[in-house]
Amino acid sequence: MFSSPRRSYLQQAAQKTLNDRETMTAPRWDVFSQPVPLIMQTFQDLTNKNEDFWFKATTFFERKYYPAGAVLYRVGDAPNGFFLLEDGILRAEYELPQGQYYESIVAGTTCGELPFFSSTKRTATVIAERDCIAWLMSEVRWEELQREFPEVARELLLVSLKLTTERMSAITSYVMTTAR
Repeated sequence: MFSSPRRSYLQQAAQKTLNDRETMTAPRWDVFSQPVPLIMQTFQDLTNKNEDFWFKATTFFERKYYPAGAVLYRVGDAPNGFFLLEDGILRAEYELPQGQYYESIVAGTTCGELPFFSSTKRTATVIAERDCIAWLMSEVRWEELQREFPEVARELLLVSLKLTTERMSAITSYVMTTAR
């Protein structure tokens, strides 16, 4: 195999990522079944709420399997849910005036939160790039969560706003770089 400084750097980055990923799920969350560890991993830097708080939300998510190539939703669709990605890779495709923008959505992150929580049409087409396992919160289950645990629903909204800010920052950076 040909070795170059760049390849060596990429291998080091990949190894560090794999090592970091192995330590991502704190052992104390291992006693919980999914989606608690996923919620804690995904939200850990965005909320100070603990696993007991988020445990209340778990029954409002449904585990779904999406084979590679499956379309979760298309641009213009009504929002059918909010997704937490447990395994696999999703690909979000945006049509912008500057051209197409693609975003890989990896395990341990969310998908579809802005249109879902704002009740607006989908802004991207999302396709399973690899076989995926996602936890879906449907509109019906969201309404139930708001009624049964309003404090959890409120915190979920705050977390989704923070997640959306991060994602929009990436898209804005892309638009600004290509708008020259």
